[in-house]
Amino acid sequence: MDTKDLLDSIDEAEVVSLCQELIQIKSVNPPGDELPMAEFVSSHLKKAGLEVELIPHSSTRASVLARLKSTRKKPGLLFNAHLDTVPVGSEKWIHEPFAGEVAEGKIWGRGSADMKGGLAVLMVAVKTIAKARLPLQGDLILAVTAGEEVDSIGATTIAGRKDLGPVQAVMIPEPSNNEVFIAEKGALWLEITTHGKTAHGGMPELGRNAVMMMIPLITELQTLVFPYKEHPLLGGFTQSVNTIVGGVKTNVVPDHCAVTVDMRTVPGQDHKAIVRQVEALIANLSQKIPDFKASVRVTNDRIPVESSPDDPVVQGFLDIVGEVIGERPVPRGVRYYTDAVAFVPVLKTPMIICGPGDAQLAHQPNEYVEISKLIQSVRIFTMSGAKFLFC
Repeated sequence: MDTKDLLDSIDEAEVVSLCQELIQIKSVNPPGDELPMAEFVSSHLKKAGLEVELIPHSSTRASVLARLKSTRKKPGLLFNAHLDTVPVGSEKWIHEPFAGEVAEGKIWGRGSADMKGGLAVLMVAVKTIAKARLPLQGDLILAVTAGEEVDSIGATTIAGRKDLGPVQAVMIPEPSNNEVFIAEKGALWLEITTHGKTAHGGMPELGRNAVMMMIPLITELQTLVFPYKEHPLLGGFTQSVNTIVGGVKTNVVPDHCAVTVDMRTVPGQDHKAIVRQVEALIANLSQKIPDFKASVRVTNDRIPVESSPDDPVVQGFLDIVGEVIGERPVPRGVRYYTDAVAFVPVLKTPMIICGPGDAQLAHQPNEYVEISKLIQSVRIFTMSGAKFLFC
């Protein structure tokens, strides 16, 4: 079967209907509850002829690992998508967020862009390849994961399996408007807490005010220089203090105050070294300020990952995207992180992000995915499976 015949065999209507069905299955994280989604995906892939394993994480959470087997003369190819979405929020939506309505050439709903549209694309792509009965030389593996929006529990579990690799690349249809990203920033989230002593608000001299301790800490943190080298695709390091909580009551001197800091790192930075710098800052303030006491805790630690633009798989994928959309893209980098952070360091393989959604709609009200982008994307991933595993 040549490429044209393979692409002509894609059921484009199925991509739309499948995306709608996935949106209609709630998988909001927290708390997770991905099990119904995982069971739906598992059943669908089994009917498509894949070898499927449901991987439980708890009584309500699971991931799916599916495989279209080959002669294994070549390394496999790993397609990855996640099951969970962020919450809807309190703002009223134009279209009901879990209806999967079609309007204006778009499918609307929570997860349509991030990333149930991408998941639908992968499911139809692997089904198309399975139906064609191509004599694959490498396994086509589909890892459909729980928890990407919080802790990547699914990707971490699957990446740790000894039977997973080797693979030529990890390909992830996270929202990119079908542009190609080959680098993503790391994320280091810190919770910094100052520790004081309660006292009556009318007798503040008897307490130690943790909120007031936090003021010099934040000030010093903003001026702290964290070494980095500017990355050609990702730019530089950033940090942002995004939450602050302190005190218990207006007439009580606060004995605690906590801030959370979102740091986005670039290749070459050492997360442990960054934490040591913050700890040194706290130690320095303890020497300068009487009764100052603080601690730091890491709540999210995801290293930056990148692929070489000269890698043959990257170059081949760019050719495929160019053929589908009519213009060969220039690979770029993204500021968000994906489950690639779990797979790439373990599998030692390139990663490619290219998906039908718009990243600016991710986590937003009135989320949608354009149907035309879905169709482009399923063609891209179907061609990729054939090119890297069959040709």
